[in-house]
Amino acid sequence: MEDKDKIQAEHGQKIKQVIDNWIEGWNEKNLDKIMESYADTAELYDPKIKEFYTDTFVLTGKENIRNYFSIIMKLFPELQIKPLGLWLKGYDAILEYYIYTTPETKVDVVSKFYINKYYKIQGQFMYYGLSYKEIKEEGKKE
Repeated sequence: MEDKDKIQAEHGQKIKQVIDNWIEGWNEKNLDKIMESYADTAELYDPKIKEFYTDTFVLTGKENIRNYFSIIMKLFPELQIKPLGLWLKGYDAILEYYIYTTPETKVDVVSKFYINKYYKIQGQFMYYGLSYKEIKEEGKKE
């Protein structure tokens, strides 16, 4: 039973590393690092895609995803990701996070990642919550 637990722990660590690299890539503004996490045949399901590609909300293929992320980086040069929680099950990962488009404006986001057996993102579904200005109370630190 110990070997099985060790294998599961190593598997979880590999998936966590994929997600950590994805977050770091965004926070470093490093498109190559972000794209290292994706399989060549990856699919991205994001309702915001419709704002740039009117006929779909799904992008297929690493290059199409790269082009979309490049647009996002140009539109939001201050973009930062603050992870709130990560849940793993099998080859699936659910990440809850804030996307800060400016230091004061954030969006609640949940992404569900499907990781393939090579530990690359095969599919990603993005779900958005509210977008709002950060409200800071005097004397309180986040």
